[in-house]
Amino acid sequence: MLKNTMDQAQDIDDISSSLSNTTINGGRHSLGMDSLSSATSSSSSSRRSKQNNSRYKYDRVETLNLLKNASCHLNKSAPTFHLGNDGIEVVDDEVANQKALSNIESAKDMIKKLSSSNTDDNKSESTIKSSKSHYEFASTAYGVRMLSKDISNARVNLNVENLILVTKLNDISLVFLTRELVEWLLKTYPTMTVYVEDVFKSSDRFAATELCMDSKCKQSRIKYWNAEFVKQHDIFFDLCITLGGDGTVLFVSSLFQKHVPPTISFSLGSLGFLTNFDFEDFKTDLPVVLKDKVRTNLRMRLECKVYRRHEPEIDPVTGKKICYVEFVSEHHILNEITIDRGPSPFLSMLELYGDGSLLTVAQADGLIVATPTGSTAYSLSAGGSLVYPTVNAISVTPICPHTLSFRPIILPESMTLKIKVSPKARGGAWVAFDGKSRVELQRGDFVTVSSSPYVFPTVEASPTEFIDSISRSLNWNIREEQKSFTHMLSSKNREKFNNELCNRSDSSEEEYILEKKLTPKLNDNTINMSGVPSSHSSSSYQNGNGNNIDENDDNNDDDSTVDEVRVIRKNSVATTSTQDLDGTKDNYIGSAIPLQ
Repeated sequence: MLKNTMDQAQDIDDISSSLSNTTINGGRHSLGMDSLSSATSSSSSSRRSKQNNSRYKYDRVETLNLLKNASCHLNKSAPTFHLGNDGIEVVDDEVANQKALSNIESAKDMIKKLSSSNTDDNKSESTIKSSKSHYEFASTAYGVRMLSKDISNARVNLNVENLILVTKLNDISLVFLTRELVEWLLKTYPTMTVYVEDVFKSSDRFAATELCMDSKCKQSRIKYWNAEFVKQHDIFFDLCITLGGDGTVLFVSSLFQKHVPPTISFSLGSLGFLTNFDFEDFKTDLPVVLKDKVRTNLRMRLECKVYRRHEPEIDPVTGKKICYVEFVSEHHILNEITIDRGPSPFLSMLELYGDGSLLTVAQADGLIVATPTGSTAYSLSAGGSLVYPTVNAISVTPICPHTLSFRPIILPESMTLKIKVSPKARGGAWVAFDGKSRVELQRGDFVTVSSSPYVFPTVEASPTEFIDSISRSLNWNIREEQKSFTHMLSSKNREKFNNELCNRSDSSEEEYILEKKLTPKLNDNTINMSGVPSSHSSSSYQNGNGNNIDENDDNNDDDSTVDEVRVIRKNSVATTSTQDLDGTKDNYIGSAIPLQ
Protein backbone atom coordinates (compact mmCIF):
# COMPACT_ATOMS: atom_id res chain seq x y z
CA MET A 1 0.00 0.00 0.00
CA LEU A 2 2.76 2.45 0.91
CA LYS A 3 4.65 1.59 -2.28
CA ASN A 4 1.62 2.61 -4.35
CA THR A 5 1.16 5.79 -2.35
CA MET A 6 4.81 6.74 -2.92
CA ASP A 7 4.55 6.06 -6.64
CA GLN A 8 1.35 8.07 -6.92
CA ALA A 9 3.03 10.94 -5.10
CA GLN A 10 5.86 10.83 -7.62
CA ASP A 11 3.33 10.79 -10.46
CA ILE A 12 1.72 13.92 -9.02
CA ASP A 13 5.14 15.62 -8.75
CA ASP A 14 5.99 14.81 -12.37
CA ILE A 15 2.61 16.01 -13.63
CA SER A 16 2.94 19.17 -11.54
CA SER A 17 6.43 19.72 -12.94
CA SER A 18 5.12 19.27 -16.47
CA LEU A 19 2.29 21.71 -15.79
CA SER A 20 4.75 24.32 -14.55
CA ASN A 21 6.79 23.95 -17.76
CA THR A 22 3.78 23.99 -20.10
CA THR A 23 3.34 26.92 -22.47
CA ILE A 24 -0.18 28.18 -23.22
CA ASN A 25 -0.28 29.63 -26.73
CA GLY A 26 -2.24 32.77 -27.43
CA GLY A 27 -5.24 33.01 -29.74
CA ARG A 28 -6.94 29.67 -29.96
CA HIS A 29 -5.87 26.57 -28.11
CA SER A 30 -6.84 22.95 -28.59
CA LEU A 31 -6.97 20.45 -25.79
CA GLY A 32 -6.28 17.79 -28.41
CA MET A 33 -7.49 15.01 -26.12
CA ASP A 34 -10.99 13.62 -25.94
CA SER A 35 -10.51 11.88 -22.63
CA LEU A 36 -9.44 15.11 -20.98
CA SER A 37 -12.42 16.94 -22.40
CA SER A 38 -14.84 14.25 -21.21
CA ALA A 39 -13.37 14.38 -17.73
CA THR A 40 -13.51 18.14 -17.29
CA SER A 41 -15.77 19.77 -19.88
CA SER A 42 -19.13 19.18 -18.21
CA SER A 43 -18.17 20.31 -14.73
CA SER A 44 -16.00 23.22 -15.86
CA SER A 45 -18.61 24.46 -18.34
CA SER A 46 -21.29 24.48 -15.69
CA ARG A 47 -19.04 26.41 -13.35
CA ARG A 48 -18.19 28.98 -16.01
CA SER A 49 -21.83 29.45 -16.93
CA LYS A 50 -22.85 30.03 -13.33
CA GLN A 51 -20.03 32.24 -12.13
CA ASN A 52 -16.67 33.65 -13.09
CA ASN A 53 -14.45 32.50 -10.29
CA SER A 54 -11.13 34.16 -9.69
CA ARG A 55 -10.26 31.42 -7.24
CA TYR A 56 -10.13 27.82 -8.36
CA LYS A 57 -12.14 25.28 -6.43
CA TYR A 58 -10.58 21.93 -5.71
CA ASP A 59 -12.67 18.95 -6.72
CA ARG A 60 -10.83 15.77 -5.74
CA VAL A 61 -13.08 13.51 -7.80
CA GLU A 62 -12.62 15.65 -10.90
CA THR A 63 -8.87 15.79 -10.44
CA LEU A 64 -8.64 12.05 -9.94
CA ASN A 65 -10.70 11.46 -13.07
CA LEU A 66 -8.38 13.77 -14.96
CA LEU A 67 -5.27 11.93 -13.79
CA LYS A 68 -6.80 8.53 -14.47
CA ASN A 69 -7.74 9.61 -17.99
CA ALA A 70 -4.23 10.96 -18.45
CA SER A 71 -2.64 7.68 -17.36
CA CYS A 72 -5.03 5.69 -19.57
CA HIS A 73 -4.36 7.83 -22.63
CA LEU A 74 -2.13 5.19 -24.19
CA ASN A 75 -4.52 2.38 -23.20
CA LYS A 76 -2.49 1.53 -20.13
CA SER A 77 -4.15 0.27 -17.01
CA ALA A 78 -4.43 2.73 -14.14
CA PRO A 79 -4.97 2.10 -10.46
CA THR A 80 -8.36 2.67 -8.91
CA PHE A 81 -8.55 5.37 -6.28
CA HIS A 82 -10.67 5.38 -3.16
CA LEU A 83 -11.49 8.63 -1.39
CA GLY A 84 -11.86 7.84 2.30
CA ASN A 85 -11.59 9.74 5.52
CA ASP A 86 -7.94 8.77 5.84
CA GLY A 87 -6.93 10.05 2.42
CA ILE A 88 -6.37 8.35 -0.91
CA GLU A 89 -5.77 4.64 -1.23
CA VAL A 90 -5.18 2.38 -4.19
CA VAL A 91 -7.73 -0.40 -3.98
CA ASP A 92 -7.34 -2.19 -7.30
CA ASP A 93 -5.53 -5.40 -6.40
CA GLU A 94 -4.75 -6.25 -10.01
CA VAL A 95 -2.45 -3.27 -10.39
CA ALA A 96 -1.29 -3.00 -6.79
CA ASN A 97 2.17 -4.28 -7.69
CA GLN A 98 2.44 -2.35 -10.95
CA LYS A 99 4.91 0.51 -10.91
CA ALA A 100 3.15 3.82 -11.38
CA LEU A 101 6.30 5.26 -12.90
CA SER A 102 5.40 3.57 -16.20
CA ASN A 103 2.55 6.04 -16.65
CA ILE A 104 4.61 9.19 -16.18
CA GLU A 105 5.33 9.52 -19.88
CA SER A 106 1.61 9.19 -20.60
CA ALA A 107 0.85 12.04 -18.21
CA LYS A 108 3.55 14.16 -19.81
CA ASP A 109 2.08 13.44 -23.24
CA MET A 110 -1.23 14.75 -21.95
CA ILE A 111 0.44 17.97 -20.77
CA LYS A 112 2.15 18.40 -24.13
CA LYS A 113 -1.16 18.00 -25.93
CA LEU A 114 -2.72 20.43 -23.49
CA SER A 115 -0.24 23.10 -24.57
CA SER A 116 -0.30 22.31 -28.31
CA SER A 117 -1.89 24.89 -30.59
CA ASN A 118 -4.31 24.30 -33.44
CA THR A 119 -3.74 26.57 -36.44
CA ASP A 120 -6.53 25.12 -38.61
CA ASP A 121 -9.44 27.56 -38.71
CA ASN A 122 -11.79 24.79 -39.82
CA LYS A 123 -11.41 23.10 -36.46
CA SER A 124 -12.85 25.98 -34.51
CA GLU A 125 -15.43 23.70 -32.87
CA SER A 126 -12.67 21.70 -31.13
CA THR A 127 -10.83 24.77 -29.88
CA ILE A 128 -11.49 27.22 -27.07
CA LYS A 129 -10.28 30.70 -26.34
CA SER A 130 -6.92 31.17 -24.71
CA SER A 131 -8.48 32.59 -21.56
CA LYS A 132 -10.68 29.55 -21.10
CA SER A 133 -7.77 27.30 -21.99
CA HIS A 134 -5.66 28.91 -19.31
CA TYR A 135 -8.55 28.52 -16.87
CA GLU A 136 -8.54 24.76 -17.50
CA PHE A 137 -4.76 24.72 -17.22
CA ALA A 138 -4.63 26.66 -13.94
CA SER A 139 -7.54 24.78 -12.34
CA THR A 140 -5.87 21.49 -13.23
CA ALA A 141 -2.63 22.66 -11.65
CA TYR A 142 -4.51 23.68 -8.51
CA GLY A 143 -6.24 20.31 -8.38
CA VAL A 144 -2.89 18.53 -8.69
CA ARG A 145 -1.53 20.54 -5.75
CA MET A 146 -4.54 19.71 -3.62
CA LEU A 147 -4.30 16.06 -4.57
CA SER A 148 -0.63 16.09 -3.60
CA LYS A 149 -1.66 17.55 -0.24
CA ASP A 150 -4.12 14.70 0.27
CA ILE A 151 -1.43 12.15 -0.50
CA SER A 152 0.99 13.74 1.96
CA ASN A 153 -1.71 13.56 4.67
CA ALA A 154 -2.66 9.97 3.89
CA ARG A 155 -2.18 7.26 6.50
CA VAL A 156 -1.20 3.75 5.51
CA ASN A 157 -1.07 0.30 7.07
CA LEU A 158 2.35 -1.33 7.29
CA ASN A 159 1.92 -5.06 6.75
CA VAL A 160 5.41 -6.03 7.84
CA GLU A 161 6.71 -9.46 6.93
CA ASN A 162 10.36 -8.69 6.17
CA LEU A 163 12.05 -6.16 8.45
CA ILE A 164 15.58 -4.88 7.94
CA LEU A 165 17.58 -3.66 10.91
CA VAL A 166 20.49 -1.24 10.39
CA THR A 167 22.80 -0.69 13.37
CA LYS A 168 25.74 1.62 13.89
CA LEU A 169 28.62 -0.83 14.20
CA ASN A 170 31.28 1.30 15.88
CA ASP A 171 29.55 1.09 19.26
CA ILE A 172 29.66 -2.23 21.15
CA SER A 173 26.66 -1.32 23.32
CA LEU A 174 24.46 -1.08 20.23
CA VAL A 175 25.15 -4.74 19.46
CA PHE A 176 23.44 -5.76 22.68
CA LEU A 177 20.63 -3.26 22.10
CA THR A 178 20.15 -4.82 18.67
CA ARG A 179 20.01 -8.26 20.28
CA GLU A 180 17.36 -7.08 22.75
CA LEU A 181 15.24 -5.57 19.99
CA VAL A 182 15.48 -8.67 17.78
CA GLU A 183 14.48 -10.94 20.66
CA TRP A 184 11.43 -8.81 21.41
CA LEU A 185 10.39 -8.76 17.74
CA LEU A 186 10.68 -12.53 17.40
CA LYS A 187 8.57 -13.12 20.50
CA THR A 188 5.94 -10.46 19.75
CA TYR A 189 5.46 -11.04 16.00
CA PRO A 190 5.70 -14.77 15.14
CA THR A 191 5.25 -14.24 11.38
CA MET A 192 7.97 -11.60 10.99
CA THR A 193 11.40 -12.28 9.53
CA VAL A 194 14.18 -10.02 10.82
CA TYR A 195 17.20 -9.19 8.65
CA VAL A 196 20.39 -7.99 10.35
CA GLU A 197 23.74 -7.14 8.79
CA ASP A 198 25.89 -10.12 7.88
CA VAL A 199 28.61 -9.10 10.35
CA PHE A 200 26.33 -10.38 13.12
CA LYS A 201 26.36 -13.88 11.64
CA SER A 202 29.68 -14.72 13.26
CA SER A 203 29.35 -12.37 16.21
CA ASP A 204 29.65 -13.96 19.62
CA ARG A 205 28.05 -10.90 21.20
CA PHE A 206 24.95 -11.17 19.03
CA ALA A 207 24.76 -15.01 19.37
CA ALA A 208 21.97 -15.66 16.88
CA THR A 209 21.62 -19.36 17.78
CA GLU A 210 21.19 -18.63 21.46
CA LEU A 211 18.81 -15.81 20.60
CA CYS A 212 16.52 -18.17 18.67
CA MET A 213 16.56 -20.66 21.53
CA ASP A 214 15.56 -17.96 24.01
CA SER A 215 12.81 -16.76 21.67
CA LYS A 216 11.63 -20.34 20.97
CA CYS A 217 11.58 -19.75 17.23
CA LYS A 218 13.21 -21.19 14.14
CA GLN A 219 16.66 -19.95 13.33
CA SER A 220 15.48 -19.20 9.80
CA ARG A 221 13.57 -16.20 11.12
CA ILE A 222 16.88 -14.37 11.55
CA LYS A 223 18.48 -13.68 8.20
CA TYR A 224 21.33 -11.50 7.05
CA TRP A 225 21.76 -8.76 4.49
CA ASN A 226 24.62 -7.03 2.73
CA ALA A 227 24.83 -4.27 0.14
CA GLU A 228 24.61 -6.68 -2.78
CA PHE A 229 21.53 -8.39 -1.33
CA VAL A 230 19.77 -5.04 -0.87
CA LYS A 231 20.65 -4.01 -4.41
CA GLN A 232 19.11 -7.16 -5.85
CA HIS A 233 15.98 -6.98 -3.67
CA ASP A 234 14.68 -3.51 -4.41
CA ILE A 235 11.17 -3.64 -2.95
CA PHE A 236 11.61 -6.68 -0.74
CA PHE A 237 11.60 -5.07 2.71
CA ASP A 238 8.44 -3.74 4.35
CA LEU A 239 10.05 -1.72 7.13
CA CYS A 240 13.49 -0.45 8.12
CA ILE A 241 14.60 0.26 11.69
CA THR A 242 17.81 2.15 12.39
CA LEU A 243 19.72 2.19 15.67
CA GLY A 244 22.15 5.09 15.70
CA GLY A 245 22.18 8.73 14.69
CA ASP A 246 21.59 10.78 11.58
CA GLY A 247 24.61 9.18 9.93
CA THR A 248 22.93 5.79 10.13
CA VAL A 249 19.88 7.22 8.36
CA LEU A 250 22.12 8.63 5.62
CA PHE A 251 23.73 5.20 5.30
CA VAL A 252 20.27 3.71 4.66
CA SER A 253 19.74 6.29 1.91
CA SER A 254 23.03 5.29 0.25
CA LEU A 255 22.17 1.61 0.72
CA PHE A 256 18.77 1.90 -0.98
CA GLN A 257 19.54 3.85 -4.13
CA LYS A 258 16.06 3.30 -5.51
CA HIS A 259 12.98 2.38 -3.49
CA VAL A 260 13.42 2.84 0.25
CA PRO A 261 11.19 1.05 2.79
CA PRO A 262 9.47 3.16 5.47
CA THR A 263 12.08 3.97 8.08
CA ILE A 264 11.81 4.25 11.86
CA SER A 265 14.90 5.86 13.39
CA PHE A 266 15.66 5.40 17.07
CA SER A 267 17.83 8.09 18.57
CA LEU A 268 21.11 6.58 19.74
CA GLY A 269 23.44 9.27 18.40
CA SER A 270 24.52 12.78 19.37
CA LEU A 271 22.25 15.28 17.59
CA GLY A 272 19.28 13.55 16.05
CA PHE A 273 17.48 15.71 13.47
CA LEU A 274 16.21 12.56 11.75
CA THR A 275 15.95 10.23 14.75
CA ASN A 276 12.68 11.17 16.41
CA PHE A 277 11.95 7.94 18.31
CA ASP A 278 13.41 7.11 21.72
CA PHE A 279 14.77 3.60 22.08
CA GLU A 280 13.53 3.44 25.66
CA ASP A 281 9.96 3.48 24.30
CA PHE A 282 10.32 0.94 21.48
CA LYS A 283 8.03 -1.57 23.20
CA THR A 284 5.20 0.98 23.15
CA ASP A 285 5.98 2.78 19.86
CA LEU A 286 6.49 -0.21 17.58
CA PRO A 287 3.10 -1.87 18.32
CA VAL A 288 1.38 1.39 17.39
CA VAL A 289 3.32 1.68 14.15
CA LEU A 290 2.86 -1.98 13.17
CA LYS A 291 -0.82 -2.16 14.10
CA ASP A 292 -2.40 1.20 13.34
CA LYS A 293 -2.28 3.41 10.28
CA VAL A 294 0.69 5.72 10.29
CA ARG A 295 1.64 8.84 8.44
CA THR A 296 4.95 8.91 6.58
CA ASN A 297 6.96 11.91 5.45
CA LEU A 298 8.00 11.36 1.84
CA ARG A 299 11.31 13.16 2.05
CA MET A 300 12.67 14.43 -1.23
CA ARG A 301 15.99 13.15 -2.54
CA LEU A 302 18.26 14.47 -5.28
CA GLU A 303 19.36 12.56 -8.35
CA CYS A 304 22.95 13.49 -9.19
CA LYS A 305 24.79 12.43 -12.34
CA VAL A 306 28.49 13.04 -12.97
CA TYR A 307 29.77 13.61 -16.51
CA ARG A 308 33.36 13.70 -17.70
CA ARG A 309 34.33 15.95 -20.62
CA HIS A 310 36.74 14.64 -23.23
CA GLU A 311 38.90 16.65 -25.54
CA PRO A 312 37.02 17.91 -28.61
CA GLU A 313 37.41 16.01 -31.86
CA ILE A 314 36.97 17.24 -35.43
CA ASP A 315 34.08 15.68 -37.28
CA PRO A 316 35.46 14.43 -40.63
CA VAL A 317 32.11 15.08 -42.31
CA THR A 318 31.25 18.59 -41.14
CA GLY A 319 34.68 19.74 -40.03
CA LYS A 320 33.27 21.03 -36.75
CA LYS A 321 34.69 20.39 -33.30
CA ILE A 322 32.58 17.93 -31.34
CA CYS A 323 32.97 17.57 -27.59
CA TYR A 324 32.07 14.19 -26.12
CA VAL A 325 31.01 13.72 -22.51
CA GLU A 326 31.15 10.45 -20.63
CA PHE A 327 28.65 9.40 -17.96
CA VAL A 328 30.59 8.51 -14.80
CA SER A 329 28.18 7.73 -11.95
CA GLU A 330 24.70 8.31 -10.52
CA HIS A 331 23.75 8.97 -6.92
CA HIS A 332 20.48 9.49 -5.02
CA ILE A 333 21.19 11.59 -1.94
CA LEU A 334 19.14 12.60 1.06
CA ASN A 335 21.11 15.56 2.43
CA GLU A 336 23.26 17.45 -0.04
CA ILE A 337 25.74 17.41 -2.87
CA THR A 338 28.86 19.48 -2.23
CA ILE A 339 31.20 20.80 -4.93
CA ASP A 340 34.29 22.34 -3.35
CA ARG A 341 37.83 23.26 -4.38
CA GLY A 342 39.38 20.39 -2.40
CA PRO A 343 43.14 20.72 -1.83
CA SER A 344 43.50 23.32 -4.58
CA PRO A 345 44.81 26.71 -3.39
CA PHE A 346 42.60 28.53 -5.91
CA LEU A 347 38.97 29.51 -5.62
CA SER A 348 36.67 27.26 -7.54
CA MET A 349 34.85 28.76 -10.51
CA LEU A 350 31.56 26.96 -10.98
CA GLU A 351 28.97 27.73 -13.63
CA LEU A 352 25.45 27.19 -12.33
CA TYR A 353 22.76 26.45 -14.92
CA GLY A 354 19.02 26.09 -14.32
CA ASP A 355 17.02 24.29 -17.01
CA GLY A 356 19.77 25.08 -19.52
CA SER A 357 20.04 28.79 -18.67
CA LEU A 358 23.07 30.24 -16.96
CA LEU A 359 22.08 31.49 -13.52
CA THR A 360 25.43 32.64 -12.18
CA VAL A 361 29.14 31.90 -12.05
CA ALA A 362 30.18 31.16 -8.49
CA GLN A 363 33.68 32.07 -7.38
CA ALA A 364 33.83 30.58 -3.92
CA ASP A 365 35.20 27.70 -1.93
CA GLY A 366 32.29 25.70 -3.31
CA LEU A 367 28.54 25.22 -3.63
CA ILE A 368 26.09 23.18 -1.60
CA VAL A 369 22.92 21.92 -3.26
CA ALA A 370 20.71 20.57 -0.50
CA THR A 371 17.32 18.99 -0.01
CA PRO A 372 14.89 20.25 2.65
CA THR A 373 16.10 17.39 4.85
CA GLY A 374 19.68 18.54 4.32
CA SER A 375 18.86 22.14 5.17
CA THR A 376 19.77 21.42 8.82
CA ALA A 377 23.18 19.98 7.91
CA TYR A 378 26.11 21.42 5.95
CA SER A 379 23.90 24.01 4.25
CA LEU A 380 22.82 25.46 7.60
CA SER A 381 26.45 25.77 8.74
CA ALA A 382 27.24 27.69 5.56
CA GLY A 383 24.40 30.16 6.17
CA GLY A 384 21.55 28.43 4.34
CA SER A 385 17.92 28.63 5.35
CA LEU A 386 15.91 26.08 7.29
CA VAL A 387 13.37 24.36 5.03
CA TYR A 388 10.48 22.23 6.22
CA PRO A 389 11.11 18.59 5.22
CA THR A 390 7.86 18.12 3.29
CA VAL A 391 8.48 21.19 1.11
CA ASN A 392 9.75 20.09 -2.28
CA ALA A 393 12.51 22.57 -3.06
CA ILE A 394 16.21 22.73 -3.84
CA SER A 395 18.47 24.91 -1.71
CA VAL A 396 21.65 26.38 -3.21
CA THR A 397 24.13 27.72 -0.67
CA PRO A 398 27.58 29.13 -1.48
CA ILE A 399 30.59 28.23 0.67
CA CYS A 400 32.57 31.37 1.52
CA PRO A 401 31.76 33.26 -1.70
CA HIS A 402 34.13 35.90 -3.03
CA THR A 403 31.25 38.41 -3.18
CA LEU A 404 29.11 39.15 -0.14
CA SER A 405 26.06 39.65 -2.36
CA PHE A 406 25.97 35.95 -3.25
CA ARG A 407 23.24 34.85 -0.85
CA PRO A 408 21.58 31.41 -0.55
CA ILE A 409 18.59 30.80 -2.80
CA ILE A 410 15.65 28.37 -2.81
CA LEU A 411 14.80 26.92 -6.23
CA PRO A 412 11.77 24.87 -7.31
CA GLU A 413 12.15 21.11 -7.31
CA SER A 414 11.02 21.00 -10.95
CA MET A 415 14.23 22.72 -12.05
CA THR A 416 17.19 20.70 -13.33
CA LEU A 417 20.52 22.16 -12.26
CA LYS A 418 23.91 21.74 -13.87
CA ILE A 419 27.09 22.68 -12.03
CA LYS A 420 30.05 22.86 -14.39
CA VAL A 421 33.68 23.56 -13.66
CA SER A 422 34.40 26.58 -15.83
CA PRO A 423 37.02 26.15 -18.58
CA LYS A 424 38.46 29.43 -17.29
CA ALA A 425 38.96 28.02 -13.78
CA ARG A 426 42.53 27.98 -12.45
CA GLY A 427 41.94 24.63 -10.74
CA GLY A 428 39.60 21.69 -10.56
CA ALA A 429 36.98 20.76 -7.97
CA TRP A 430 35.75 17.82 -5.93
CA VAL A 431 32.19 16.62 -5.55
CA ALA A 432 30.82 14.63 -2.59
CA PHE A 433 27.41 12.99 -2.15
CA ASP A 434 26.14 13.12 1.43
CA GLY A 435 29.79 13.49 2.43
CA LYS A 436 30.86 10.27 0.67
CA SER A 437 32.03 8.96 -2.69
CA ARG A 438 34.18 11.98 -3.54
CA VAL A 439 34.92 12.40 -7.24
CA GLU A 440 37.41 14.81 -8.78
CA LEU A 441 36.18 17.18 -11.48
CA GLN A 442 38.43 18.73 -14.08
CA ARG A 443 37.75 21.77 -16.25
CA GLY A 444 34.66 21.17 -18.35
CA ASP A 445 33.32 18.33 -16.17
CA PHE A 446 29.84 18.86 -14.77
CA VAL A 447 27.19 17.42 -12.49
CA THR A 448 23.44 17.48 -13.10
CA VAL A 449 21.09 17.70 -10.11
CA SER A 450 17.35 17.10 -10.23
CA SER A 451 14.57 15.79 -8.03
CA SER A 452 14.88 12.04 -7.57
CA PRO A 453 11.90 9.80 -8.42
CA TYR A 454 12.74 7.74 -5.32
CA VAL A 455 11.73 9.45 -2.09
CA PHE A 456 12.86 8.55 1.43
CA PRO A 457 9.80 7.75 3.59
CA THR A 458 10.18 8.22 7.33
CA VAL A 459 7.50 7.30 9.85
CA GLU A 460 6.22 10.41 11.57
CA ALA A 461 6.67 10.43 15.33
CA SER A 462 4.55 13.55 15.90
CA PRO A 463 3.11 16.37 13.76
CA THR A 464 5.67 18.81 15.20
CA GLU A 465 8.73 16.56 15.05
CA PHE A 466 10.70 18.96 12.84
CA ILE A 467 10.09 21.96 15.09
CA ASP A 468 10.85 19.81 18.11
CA SER A 469 14.11 18.62 16.58
CA ILE A 470 15.45 22.08 15.72
CA SER A 471 14.34 23.38 19.11
CA ARG A 472 16.06 20.47 20.84
CA SER A 473 19.22 20.39 18.74
CA LEU A 474 19.66 24.05 17.76
CA ASN A 475 17.82 25.84 20.58
CA TRP A 476 15.82 27.48 17.80
CA ASN A 477 14.40 30.85 18.95
CA ILE A 478 14.98 30.06 22.60
CA ARG A 479 15.84 33.00 24.84
CA GLU A 480 15.60 33.78 28.50
CA GLU A 481 12.62 35.80 29.67
CA GLN A 482 12.93 39.06 31.57
CA LYS A 483 13.83 38.30 35.16
CA SER A 484 12.03 39.82 38.09
CA PHE A 485 14.00 42.07 40.44
CA THR A 486 11.52 41.96 43.32
CA HIS A 487 13.97 39.93 45.38
CA MET A 488 15.99 43.13 45.76
CA LEU A 489 13.13 44.96 47.51
CA SER A 490 12.98 45.43 51.22
CA SER A 491 10.27 43.64 53.18
CA LYS A 492 8.19 46.83 53.39
CA ASN A 493 8.33 47.56 49.67
CA ARG A 494 7.82 43.91 48.79
CA GLU A 495 4.62 43.91 50.81
CA LYS A 496 3.40 47.02 49.00
CA PHE A 497 4.31 45.45 45.68
CA ASN A 498 2.33 42.31 46.48
CA ASN A 499 -0.68 44.36 47.52
CA GLU A 500 -0.44 46.27 44.25
CA LEU A 501 -0.45 43.02 42.30
CA CYS A 502 -3.53 41.82 44.15
CA ASN A 503 -5.38 45.03 43.38
CA ARG A 504 -4.52 45.02 39.70
CA SER A 505 -7.01 43.26 37.44
CA ASP A 506 -4.57 42.96 34.54
CA SER A 507 -2.01 40.73 36.21
CA SER A 508 -0.67 37.71 34.38
CA GLU A 509 -2.26 35.39 36.93
CA GLU A 510 -5.73 36.81 36.29
CA GLU A 511 -5.06 36.63 32.58
CA TYR A 512 -4.41 32.94 32.92
CA ILE A 513 -7.60 32.40 34.92
CA LEU A 514 -9.70 34.25 32.38
CA GLU A 515 -8.32 32.11 29.61
CA LYS A 516 -9.38 29.03 31.48
CA LYS A 517 -12.95 30.37 31.80
CA LEU A 518 -13.54 30.73 28.08
CA THR A 519 -17.04 29.72 27.07
CA PRO A 520 -17.36 27.89 23.75
CA LYS A 521 -20.02 30.05 22.15
CA LEU A 522 -21.37 33.60 22.28
CA ASN A 523 -23.91 33.26 19.49
CA ASP A 524 -24.31 31.29 16.30
CA ASN A 525 -21.19 32.49 14.50
CA THR A 526 -18.76 33.92 17.07
CA ILE A 527 -16.62 32.57 19.87
CA ASN A 528 -17.00 34.15 23.30
CA MET A 529 -13.49 34.96 24.44
CA SER A 530 -14.65 37.38 27.09
CA GLY A 531 -14.44 34.98 30.01
CA VAL A 532 -17.96 36.08 30.99
CA PRO A 533 -20.57 33.31 30.99
CA SER A 534 -23.30 33.82 28.44
CA SER A 535 -26.83 32.46 28.68
CA HIS A 536 -30.27 33.15 27.33
CA SER A 537 -31.33 34.65 30.64
CA SER A 538 -30.94 38.35 31.28
CA SER A 539 -27.47 39.25 32.45
CA SER A 540 -25.16 42.20 32.16
CA TYR A 541 -21.54 43.14 32.56
CA GLN A 542 -19.37 46.21 32.19
CA ASN A 543 -17.41 47.00 29.08
CA GLY A 544 -14.06 48.76 29.02
CA ASN A 545 -15.71 52.16 29.29
CA GLY A 546 -17.51 51.23 32.50
CA ASN A 547 -20.96 51.04 30.90
CA ASN A 548 -23.34 48.24 31.76
CA ILE A 549 -24.25 46.10 28.80
CA ASP A 550 -27.33 43.96 28.89
CA GLU A 551 -26.81 40.82 26.82
CA ASN A 552 -30.53 40.61 25.99
CA ASP A 553 -30.94 44.29 25.27
CA ASP A 554 -32.67 44.83 21.94
CA ASN A 555 -30.50 47.85 21.28
CA ASN A 556 -27.35 45.73 21.28
CA ASP A 557 -25.89 44.05 18.22
CA ASP A 558 -25.98 40.54 19.70
CA ASP A 559 -29.05 39.57 17.66
CA SER A 560 -27.38 40.60 14.39
CA THR A 561 -24.46 38.98 12.67
CA VAL A 562 -21.33 39.69 14.65
CA ASP A 563 -18.16 40.03 12.60
CA GLU A 564 -15.68 40.44 15.45
CA VAL A 565 -15.33 39.81 19.14
CA ARG A 566 -12.83 41.52 21.39
CA VAL A 567 -10.91 39.65 24.04
CA ILE A 568 -12.01 41.06 27.37
CA ARG A 569 -8.91 40.17 29.33
CA LYS A 570 -6.70 43.22 29.81
CA ASN A 571 -3.11 43.70 28.84
CA SER A 572 -0.57 42.80 31.50
CA VAL A 573 1.23 46.06 30.75
CA ALA A 574 -0.83 48.99 31.93
CA THR A 575 -1.63 51.52 29.21
CA THR A 576 -3.48 54.75 29.46
CA SER A 577 -5.53 54.48 26.35
CA THR A 578 -5.39 52.02 23.45
CA GLN A 579 -7.13 52.50 20.12
CA ASP A 580 -9.34 49.44 19.50
CA LEU A 581 -10.64 47.92 16.30
CA ASP A 582 -14.01 49.61 16.52
CA GLY A 583 -12.56 53.08 17.05
CA THR A 584 -13.14 53.16 20.80
CA LYS A 585 -10.37 53.60 23.31
CA ASP A 586 -10.34 50.52 25.52
CA ASN A 587 -7.58 48.84 27.47
CA TYR A 588 -8.29 45.55 25.73
CA ILE A 589 -5.73 43.62 23.72
CA GLY A 590 -8.68 42.89 21.49
CA SER A 591 -8.60 41.10 18.16
CA ALA A 592 -11.26 40.22 15.65
CA ILE A 593 -12.18 36.52 15.48
CA PRO A 594 -14.55 35.98 12.56
CA LEU A 595 -15.75 32.44 11.96
CA GLN A 596 -15.91 31.38 8.35
